[in-house]
Amino acid sequence: MNAQRLLDAMEHISDTYILHAQARLGYFAQAVKPRPRPVRRIFTVALAAALALLCTLAAAMAVSPQFREAVISLFQIGEVEQVPDIPEEANEVIQIAIGGEVSAQYVKVVGTWSADSGLGLLRRRDPADGQEHFYDVAGGELVEVGADASEIFTSVSWYGRTIPVHLRFFVYQDTLYLYNSYGGSCEEDSMTFRVDPERLGSRTDVVLLRGECYGSEADTNWAWVCDLDTGEVRDVLAGFGPEKFPYMERVLLAEDLKHALIRGWDGASDSGITPYLADLEEKTCTPLGQLMGLDIPTAFGSYEVTFYDSDTVLLAMAPLWRPEPTNVWAYHIPSGMVTPTAENEEELTSITPEADVYGWALAQKVDENGNVTIVDLRTGRQVKLEGITAADRCYLKLNSARTRLLWVDRVGSSLNRLGVIDLESGEFKAFARENMELQYDEDVFWLDDDRVVTRMDLHTGDHQGPSTLNEYYLCIYEF
Repeated sequence: MNAQRLLDAMEHISDTYILHAQARLGYFAQAVKPRPRPVRRIFTVALAAALALLCTLAAAMAVSPQFREAVISLFQIGEVEQVPDIPEEANEVIQIAIGGEVSAQYVKVVGTWSADSGLGLLRRRDPADGQEHFYDVAGGELVEVGADASEIFTSVSWYGRTIPVHLRFFVYQDTLYLYNSYGGSCEEDSMTFRVDPERLGSRTDVVLLRGECYGSEADTNWAWVCDLDTGEVRDVLAGFGPEKFPYMERVLLAEDLKHALIRGWDGASDSGITPYLADLEEKTCTPLGQLMGLDIPTAFGSYEVTFYDSDTVLLAMAPLWRPEPTNVWAYHIPSGMVTPTAENEEELTSITPEADVYGWALAQKVDENGNVTIVDLRTGRQVKLEGITAADRCYLKLNSARTRLLWVDRVGSSLNRLGVIDLESGEFKAFARENMELQYDEDVFWLDDDRVVTRMDLHTGDHQGPSTLNEYYLCIYEF
């Protein structure tokens, strides 16, 4: 961009965006008493001002609608994937490359196989003892991992009851795997309690214990964390008890455990379920609408709230006559900055990640011609996808890192084309497939942030049924 184009661009930037960018940068004009300054100081201040102006321009470009739209075009790999014939023996890995762009591995498996979508491993349940076994495809082999899993037996105390919890877990390639883990439940004195273990974002040192109870004494939710090194259970919501919220819906904890999002009723008969932001260190709890300067309706289904990351909350509001939101705001907790990222968008559909790290972060919208646009709900950045339309049965899945989208083009129950949209590099690569007679009914999902897997049931439609044969062909692609 030359100087003239820079000046032209600045003329089209609204003062609102300039002020917004200055606030983001922490740059505020201050009235100071003038005093003599040395020439060197004047030069330094002038240079800093020039740099601040450029940074302000860059930030304004980031938030201004004129500068936050991009286009990603489909690149069809010239070579068509030839799905290899199914081998006789199980667990044999076949490797090929597709057009020099995509690495592909194929393995026939027998038994009850599934996967934690987005977490990187395949799992098989042993029919003899019911135990689960985990496998990675590495070095051209199917390798079992997690045999040295740890166990913790603990409990939580709630309303005077003790609910047992059993955790079985291991860490593989910086990812926590929970399996054969269960929370306890109990029914006592017209009360039902249940506690379920879950991962807390990408953390590998703690497990979230999510509680639900209902009955004559209470009808509410809660959350604890268990330290996997010590087995200690911590009540991170201590101080926000029934005296403040007689009723609480599902509680969301920030990954750094500094904040929580609580949807609760404060006991007033005329108030509804209101979202609160709790500071777990300062032990404060403030209505989110008050922090954001917004009037958040309390009618059922009128809003949704989640953490984008530990520092950012996303709030979406929808009219009562439609299930999807039309307006979205991002609230930056440290600075208090509120940014509208989607305004009066009538066709937004949220895209949830394969592994529920924080919740929804992207949305797609389709115009009257079927053109698909991806909206980043944190920044408002929009990316138009060229080369596909909604008429192509556009099917998108987000990886857990929220950097790539899996695109699937189906013919019947089989996959005709498969592609990955890289939102960071701007690449959109896809390939067509042959040997369609092998493709039966297929599931497709992210195996991890870089690998996609399709799982073909080899006996769909057979009289024996998949429940008796349980043979699958796994196709694993690395883009």
